[in-house]
Amino acid sequence: MSIQQEKIAQAINILNELQLDCWLTFVRETDEQPDPALKLIVNHDLTWHSCFLLTRQGECIAIVARYDDDLVKQSKLYTTVLRYTEDIGPLLRETLQRLNPASIALNYSTSDVAADGLTHGMYLQLVEALKDTPFVEHFVSSAPLISRLRSRKTPSELALMSHAILETDQLFSMVTGFLHPGMTERETSERIHAEMERRRLGAAWSYASCPGVKFGPNTLFGHGIPGDIQMEPGFIASLDLGVSYQGYCSDMQRLWYALQPGEKTIPEVVQRAFAAVRGAIEAGKETLRPGIQGWQVDEAARSFLVHSGYPEYQHALGHSVGRHAHDGGPVLGPRWARYGETPYAPIEEGSVYTLELGVMTERGYVSQEDEVLVTANGCEWFSQPQEYVIPYGS
Repeated sequence: MSIQQEKIAQAINILNELQLDCWLTFVRETDEQPDPALKLIVNHDLTWHSCFLLTRQGECIAIVARYDDDLVKQSKLYTTVLRYTEDIGPLLRETLQRLNPASIALNYSTSDVAADGLTHGMYLQLVEALKDTPFVEHFVSSAPLISRLRSRKTPSELALMSHAILETDQLFSMVTGFLHPGMTERETSERIHAEMERRRLGAAWSYASCPGVKFGPNTLFGHGIPGDIQMEPGFIASLDLGVSYQGYCSDMQRLWYALQPGEKTIPEVVQRAFAAVRGAIEAGKETLRPGIQGWQVDEAARSFLVHSGYPEYQHALGHSVGRHAHDGGPVLGPRWARYGETPYAPIEEGSVYTLELGVMTERGYVSQEDEVLVTANGCEWFSQPQEYVIPYGS
């Protein structure tokens, strides 16, 4: 069974859980304007206006243009493939009249970008196609459905994600072997890029800033392109790296410290910060379980860090990982306007999240990021967390 077949079966189950009659995904020119949810239920791009309908009774219907229909038939994902030549409207109206759904879930959301794939222009065309029918009044957001669908990782998805983590760990081990004082952030990134290309791995986010490389205290604090700052004795090196393997991603961070002449151990300021960061992440991990809201997990970690004497981190504790490094759905974040409703969504069993935070010190940015898998009663490490700052030199 393909991943798309697994996700279609999941989607039908979720439609029944949510008592939604059907889910309608309406797209065109998907290479240019992809819907984030489409790859979960379709394994190729579409050129012309296309409609994919899943119903709670288990019907899988595709309405596509001539010349796109062969691709859809070859995929064997949709039991009913309807072809049009001039206008998708008549077939869509006829199909909805037969189904007569009381609720039609569409891909729009004010909070979750992964559920917001229907463009305003396509929405207006859908309204026009269905004018003089009752169905426009039956539109609802598919965000609750897509959130669950993206969150509940199948065994096939977890296997690909586990391999992406393995590849990332091996890249970090390679960094341990070549990192040295005098090397720039940019050179470090280029070495990692070369190895990613050799392994035929994609970047989990924008290639230029993946990996994120931070040397010492004067580096960019946040997302940015590695620059000309050199690694020096007494500096922390912090790397944020994620790879894409067969369409699924990883997202992790690791730390190194360059010993100064005469130093035998990592200085107390770094050790103390690392212990606080690890403790905060563990506090979040101990709180994370199915049904809890994401803000509660973030609050546990945030409170631990502040009580350890460090300022609050200015972002969410974690995000889901899957087809993207930021995979949509619930966020383990504070109740800030920028996160919308996502911190209030209940956490799903089978989800994979990052747990990540850091603090700036006089030696550089002390951070940690690893992935956890939500289980029936809590969560477990999906990647193996870093237990100590890796020293080198002197």
